[in-house]
Amino acid sequence: MTKHEQTDNKQDVDEQLVTAHAITGEPASASPSWQRMFYIISAGQAISLIGSSAVQFALMWQLTIDTGSPAMMGLAGLAGYVPQALLSPVAGIVADRLNRKLVCIASDLSVGILALALALIMMGIGTPAWAILLTLALRSALGAFQPPAMQAMIPQIVPKAELIRAGGITQMVNHAAYLVGPALGAVLYAAMPLNMLLITDLVGAVAASVCLWPVPVPSLEQLPVRSEGHALIRMLSEMREGVAVYTGDASLGILIISIFSFDLFFMPLMPMFPLVTASFFKLGSFEASIEEVVSSLGMLLAGGAMAQLKLSHEFRFALSSLGVCGVATFALGIVPPNYVGWLLYVAISFVLCVFYQGFNVPMTAYMQRVIPSEKLGRAFALRQMLSVVTMPLGLVIASPVAEGVGIMNWFVIAGVAVILNALLSFFAYRRFVQAQA
Repeated sequence: MTKHEQTDNKQDVDEQLVTAHAITGEPASASPSWQRMFYIISAGQAISLIGSSAVQFALMWQLTIDTGSPAMMGLAGLAGYVPQALLSPVAGIVADRLNRKLVCIASDLSVGILALALALIMMGIGTPAWAILLTLALRSALGAFQPPAMQAMIPQIVPKAELIRAGGITQMVNHAAYLVGPALGAVLYAAMPLNMLLITDLVGAVAASVCLWPVPVPSLEQLPVRSEGHALIRMLSEMREGVAVYTGDASLGILIISIFSFDLFFMPLMPMFPLVTASFFKLGSFEASIEEVVSSLGMLLAGGAMAQLKLSHEFRFALSSLGVCGVATFALGIVPPNYVGWLLYVAISFVLCVFYQGFNVPMTAYMQRVIPSEKLGRAFALRQMLSVVTMPLGLVIASPVAEGVGIMNWFVIAGVAVILNALLSFFAYRRFVQAQA
């Protein structure tokens, strides 16, 4: 047998192992090729995320230069969040009804084609604020379909025992892209007009699609299409099935409440970090950038570390990490207002970001392992919607409180809230385990 024939036979065996699980949507765990497939997908996603991050940075920077308006930046934030939140339930249904690989490709390419169309339009009209806001909103809407489909597709490729490893690699790739993307955006912004820079989105989308297209993904068993009632009623019924994933399983109910409560207090802290550096420590943009890089490195390195762990109790590990996040957040609020305090602040921020990954990656793996494959799209879409909603909702709570009691005291309050969240979730989960015994 020639080397070429051996390669062809190996590919045939891989495809047979994958399609053997077409009904259940489970991965072919006996096949060693899952790593190759997963790394190919990750490479495409990395290129796409770098392009998207570069474009996002450039759009926000252009809006900052043109308007200098906090109100306009608030509108930009809403434009980037609201469409995704509104479309998340629909995106979950689409991910569970259609071929998830094709959903990911269609979502990526639609964002890329949108970027090309807007680049051509902006050649004629320039870059008015309304055009940038519209671009942000449309990118958010079209991009809403990719995350739940991708997260639901991963367990169809990766064996259950390797989901934490895959999650760690995914987070490492994501945060590497978030580090490189804005830097690339700054370089390209200085080198070319904004409308030409938008083409970066198209390049990234094509790269992600080309990498994903040849990967064999098992098809789920086709769910029966409901014919009774109005289309809106049928859609709401399918959304309720997504909610029932969490209400019907006590452990998943604990999980989603824990995630929502954590995000409600943690996510509003993100925009406050530069303000702490400037107003509390009286330092400049250089120190603010150092803190940002160190935090991102914490996320990146933690993703790599999680990829090497073999956890037998991912839920307990996640809740323990959540408790550490609460302690770290509390500690951020009590550092002294001097340079030594700033160094401590940077070090604690690193620890916080490391253990954030220790919470996020195992929780995601637990969802992918426990939730039936045919409902994963809707389950992840609900999680995505809640995550998007918690930022503005949390800011509504955090901003006036931080204004009234001081920003560092808000860190203390948030830390206590996260610690209580971890403790209550741990005791609730222990009761669940005891009830199952």
